[in-house]
Amino acid sequence: MSKKNKDIEVRIEETNRTIKGTNYVINQLSIGKKLVGEVMTLGAKEHEAFLGNEDLGSYKSVDLAIEAILLQHNLHD
Repeated sequence: MSKKNKDIEVRIEETNRTIKGTNYVINQLSIGKKLVGEVMTLGAKEHEAFLGNEDLGSYKSVDLAIEAILLQHNLHD
């Protein structure tokens, strides 16, 4: 019996968060009602990716950071 691949909807919501007096843009990735990860924009080409409490590193674009979060989420799920 073969399994069909299902399309999974990933929502990305942009919020602002103040950390130690500095305002950052945060993109939150959600699948259903579950928060999967966050991307914090530090500069024009500097974005930190987080999967829960795990720091996945720095990326040059939001898209690359989102891709890293989704890849790690799929490995652990």
